[in-house]
Amino acid sequence: MTIFMIVHKQQLLAQQVRNVFYYETTVGDPTPAEWQDIADEIRADVLAELAPGHVDDWNFYAIDYRQVDVAGIPAFEVVPTAGTVVGASAVDPVPSQIALLVSVKAPVTKPNHARTYLAGWTEVHVVQGLFIASAKTEATDFIDLQSVLNSGGTNPLQRVSVQWNSSHTQVIASNNIAAAASVASTVPATQRRRRIGVGI
Repeated sequence: MTIFMIVHKQQLLAQQVRNVFYYETTVGDPTPAEWQDIADEIRADVLAELAPGHVDDWNFYAIDYRQVDVAGIPAFEVVPTAGTVVGASAVDPVPSQIALLVSVKAPVTKPNHARTYLAGWTEVHVVQGLFIASAKTEATDFIDLQSVLNSGGTNPLQRVSVQWNSSHTQVIASNNIAAAASVASTVPATQRRRRIGVGI
């Protein structure tokens, strides 16, 4: 079993935004052609679930993948075949530090929890300071689609929660969370990041 980190690479108002997911192999490691298929699959999920409710100053443009159960392996970028996905809405965005938080927690021993902070929503998705139901549905549908990747390929990936070693050079423990349902928070969250535009 191999553990991979997959990073969704995005821009919002010319600032870099990242979402990080971890997966375990269930058969073998994806081939280069399968990594292209995975990038295209993620793009299709973004296009269907996120782009309609995201501002046109947001886009998803690539993924990075890297094996992380062994230290020192470099990351590789894959650009979707069909190119960048741009948000479809011309409505003003919420403040750039605001995100919709989606959590996944599996009934297994720790590590068993993962959080994703989704940025790029419009003002119409927040009413009286809270995310509306349609935004939460789009977010949870997207995260649920990320539970298993390359399911039609030779080497599928299933989502896991991980624990890094103390020096953060490799993953030393993981548990499968692919079957756990995602839950979106109504209360807006602050993106967990460094100063805007710094630290990528």
